[in-house]
Amino acid sequence: MLLIVRGCPLSGLVGSPSSKNVPVLWGAGLFLCGVIVGGFLAPRFFAPPTTSPPLPLVGTLAEAHRLLDKGLDAEAEKSYLAILARDPANPEALTHLGNVAFGRGDIDLALRYYEASLRQDPSYAHALWDKGIALRAKGDDAGAIQAWEAFAGLFPPDSSDVVQAKKWIAEAKAGLSSPSAVLLKPPESLRNPSKRSADNLLRGEAAR
Repeated sequence: MLLIVRGCPLSGLVGSPSSKNVPVLWGAGLFLCGVIVGGFLAPRFFAPPTTSPPLPLVGTLAEAHRLLDKGLDAEAEKSYLAILARDPANPEALTHLGNVAFGRGDIDLALRYYEASLRQDPSYAHALWDKGIALRAKGDDAGAIQAWEAFAGLFPPDSSDVVQAKKWIAEAKAGLSSPSAVLLKPPESLRNPSKRSADNLLRGEAAR
């Protein structure tokens, strides 16, 4: 008794006891079944492996910030650069690359990143805050005052970071009026600034 290959073309003829060409029909049927099955499976075997889609920018930024807060500056820098490859005008990534540069002592590079960030968003508070710190560390009191005053104008006057910025403004102005201003060094609080010290303000107090 012959078996019927279900679902294959010519299966009915293959099983016909009156057929004189049973071997030929069997071969044709099996061949066609193989073509159908092969056409279905081949793309799955030879298609390139699928890759996971990249994280949304918000998640990638959050991960980069965590690396930076842990002191893993090199890894954080790679993450921020990867973000810029996807979004070259991202002010948050630009600002934090400035913070990485500042942490390495490259104030000029840090300022270039802050300026690039502010070209994208002139009212980006974090960049204004950090730019003021970098300018004060460089000895540019007038520039620092201008940056901090712009920062202070964005938030309520009694918010903690605005109070701090006004304190630094007063110190910088006192330095400008001093005959030995050139010899002044930035206050200790400015020498090792928090890399993301304005973030709490941006998340909370700005919503008042």
